[in-house]
Amino acid sequence: MLSNTEPQKGNWLYLLVAFLLALGLWYTLNAREEIERVVEVRLDYKGLPPGLIVTGGQLNKVSVRLRGPKELLRSMTNRELSYTLDLSGVTPGKNVIPLTSNDKPPELRAYEALEVTPSRMVLEVDKSMETNLPVKVSLRSSPATSSVRLKDVMVTPAQVTVRGPAGVVSGMKDIQAEIPVDLSAEGKALSETVPLLAPPAVELTPQSVVVTWRIDVKRRSLSLQRDVVFDGDASLSIQPSRANLVVSVPQALAKDTGYLAQFQVSVPSDAPMPAGDEELSVPLQVAAPQGGRVLKVSPETVMISRHVTEE
Repeated sequence: MLSNTEPQKGNWLYLLVAFLLALGLWYTLNAREEIERVVEVRLDYKGLPPGLIVTGGQLNKVSVRLRGPKELLRSMTNRELSYTLDLSGVTPGKNVIPLTSNDKPPELRAYEALEVTPSRMVLEVDKSMETNLPVKVSLRSSPATSSVRLKDVMVTPAQVTVRGPAGVVSGMKDIQAEIPVDLSAEGKALSETVPLLAPPAVELTPQSVVVTWRIDVKRRSLSLQRDVVFDGDASLSIQPSRANLVVSVPQALAKDTGYLAQFQVSVPSDAPMPAGDEELSVPLQVAAPQGGRVLKVSPETVMISRHVTEE
């Protein structure tokens, strides 16, 4: 009697061979299938001739459209790709540098580069220039700047080294250092380390200087009236309830209502309060904004009294 096990083993063998053939055919078709993908490539630079400086047009990265095997492109990692561009041939002026599909990082040489965006770079190059320029001190812009005059200004160092594009440096006469307007320091000697201001393409050595100065303020006298601020309870009253002020302010702020509103007259919060039907004389307190001076306050005191209700 013949066994059925041998034909069954033969069937399994045929099925295994057919499966392997189908798997190989599927892998071959997918490996040969090509797709496209866009990747970003960072641009690095080398070889810029000595004495030249790039002033504009430099790109940080480009987009490259690739074609290649589906499996390979899908397995590409997201690591940063870079390409180093040789600038040894550039000259002063505008340099048009083509960005072709032949310029590929080594990681992309297995793929076909179809397009690079942008397709060119217009690099602006200038000669480098170095010189020494004096430091010029000016006041930082503020509402009171036009009323302030600098005096006794000293700068250390008085000159700084300037390096940058010749087209920029050749037109510069000095380097600016701006100092703040501090009205409360009128007449006092001030000293501060101040950063220097220069165009972005210009390098400075050093980048800051020590400035010593004083300020004078052009002033104007004004007469103001103010209600006396009193935070006492409702059973207390003050007389008079208004005060007259003579004040001195920077000339530029003489019509600035927001600035003038900071002059305030009040009864001090820690002032003694009357008991019973007595009256107390309390000196007024005057608040002034920065740079403002109170020359006179009238009256200088107010009378505080308590309303006593009859039972």
